Amino acid sequence: MEIGIVGAGTVGTVLAQTFARGDNQVKLSRHSGVASLVSRRSEFSPKVAFVEVEVALQQPLVIIAVPFEQAPVVLRQVADYDQRIVVDVTNQFTADFKKIKTAPLTGSEVVAQAAHNARVIKAFNTLPPKFMDGHVTGEGRRVLFYAGDDVAAKKIFAALVRPLNFRPVNLGKLRHGGSVMQVGGGLGNTHFVQVEE
Repeated sequence: MEIGIVGAGTVGTVLAQTFARGDNQVKLSRHSGVASLVSRRSEFSPKVAFVEVEVALQQPLVIIAVPFEQAPVVLRQVADYDQRIVVDVTNQFTADFKKIKTAPLTGSEVVAQAAHNARVIKAFNTLPPKFMDGHVTGEGRRVLFYAGDDVAAKKIFAALVRPLNFRPVNLGKLRHGGSVMQVGGGLGNTHFVQVEE
C-alpha cells in the first residue's frame, strides 16, 4: 500500500521505518519540506521516499503524526479525502504536555471533522514510540488498539498491521473506542503483548 506520513518527529520516523518493513511504499513529509529530510536518508529504507506534505496527504492511507493542535490545520489542506483512510496517532497534549480539552467530542472526532469525507482510524497513540515497531521480547505480537467508524476501513487497517508483528484489537467506534484510547481514557501509554496460542 502507498502510505503518506505527515510529521517526521519521533513518532513519524518510527512509523515510517515500521511500515517500510511490509509490502508498502511510504511517503514521509514534514512542514519544513523535503530538503529538511535529505540529511536523514540513512535512517530509512529505500521504500521510504521524502515528499512534500501535499503529496503525503494524497496517498490512499495517510498517517497524521503531528502535534494534536496542528492536526486539524494540516488535514484541512485537502478539501475532500474521497473515502481514503486517515490514521490519527495524536494525543491531546500541548507542546508543554498540558491536556487539551475537546469535550463533548473525542480527540479523534475532532480529527475526523477536519478530514472531510475520510475514513478515520485511531491507532498507535497508546504505545510509547519505542514499541511502535511491533517488537516484543521472546514470542508473541504487540497488541495494537484501534478504533474507527468504518468497518471496511478497519479491516484494511488490521490486515496492514498484522504482518508487522501487531495483534490488532478493535475497540469499536471513534466515540467509544477513541474515548478510552485518548489521554485520560484508561488505555494511554500501554504496551501489551499478545502471545500466540
